Amino acid sequence: MRIAVDALPINNFSGRNVLGGHLRNLAAAGAGRHSFHMFHHAGNRDLRRELGPHVVWQECASAKTGSGWARRLVWQRFSMQRALDAVGADLLISTSGALVPGVRTPQLVLVQNPWCFFPQFHARASDKLKALLQRHGYRRAQREAAAMFYLSDFMARIYADNAGCGPRHGATVLVGVNDGMFEDAAETPLPAFAERAPEIVVVSVMTPHKSVEDVLDALALLRSRGVEARLSLVGPWSDAGYRAVIERRIHDQELTGSVEITGGVSDAELMRHYRRARVFCLLSRCESFGIPAVEAQVFGTPCVVADVCAPPEIAGPGGFAVPAGRIDLAADALQPLLVDAEAWRQASARALDNAERFRWSHLSAPIIGFIDRWPSP
Repeated sequence: MRIAVDALPINNFSGRNVLGGHLRNLAAAGAGRHSFHMFHHAGNRDLRRELGPHVVWQECASAKTGSGWARRLVWQRFSMQRALDAVGADLLISTSGALVPGVRTPQLVLVQNPWCFFPQFHARASDKLKALLQRHGYRRAQREAAAMFYLSDFMARIYADNAGCGPRHGATVLVGVNDGMFEDAAETPLPAFAERAPEIVVVSVMTPHKSVEDVLDALALLRSRGVEARLSLVGPWSDAGYRAVIERRIHDQELTGSVEITGGVSDAELMRHYRRARVFCLLSRCESFGIPAVEAQVFGTPCVVADVCAPPEIAGPGGFAVPAGRIDLAADALQPLLVDAEAWRQASARALDNAERFRWSHLSAPIIGFIDRWPSP
């Protein structure tokens, strides 16, 4: 069977991780039975991997899809079906969470993005229009797609609420941690409590909805209690303005000597941060999954997350979920993990156990099974 994949919407790290992990598994499982035709644009050419002759990469130069979602939708509406017909596609995998418009080929949809369900993040008129169109598209996908695969149970619930119905066929398919992280974690013994710094690490693309301010406020409260904690903010920034806001807050709270801002780092540096810290914290208000929390757990680092969206189910027993905006409760959750060796040891053991759920080797099975059962032409 010939399966096309619409990779045109993939423009960030999390999307690359989701698509790349599942594609490796699909290609390996379907070798000799299925071929995969990957449609991408110049801006995400780095998706391309050598996965054998049954995975063909096709750059859609005329789409100019890297320049904005509206232009991409127009190209999909009027050109995608011709591209699918040209390769004889029997099934299309959409990576946008919605059906690709103007396509009659049956579609399997990967659900990744909850942004449109949070109006507090729609500041501009263009944001509001985009969110409205996304919610409409998500409703249609929920009702009409051949199959829906959700990154988390949270995403499955929010799609069902939006559409007022369940999918024709649906399953939650988790995201895996890159095998290299598990290998690195197993290479040498993980540091014990006393060998780690009394440090909180935040790993993310730093954007306003990640609520970095809340972690800073929790750090300030901890230090006022006499807890000599530090904080590392690891990851790129969405814009210079938001970084300036955070830097001013650090200065105003007299935390300059206690906070490190690294920006983007290499994989090796990222793993060193996970090994070094006693606790990971991200109090984001909008997450479909939250892979950094799991990455931290691979290194035995417990997590504190906000009790919203998917992070509580993903962090599992190796994490602590606190109500969003409750800085006092965030500090209460962080404090024993920073100062109490036995509390940390127990949480670290649970984190390691939870991380085992996120090995890529078995996570794509629901998608593979659906494709294998799809009627051949």
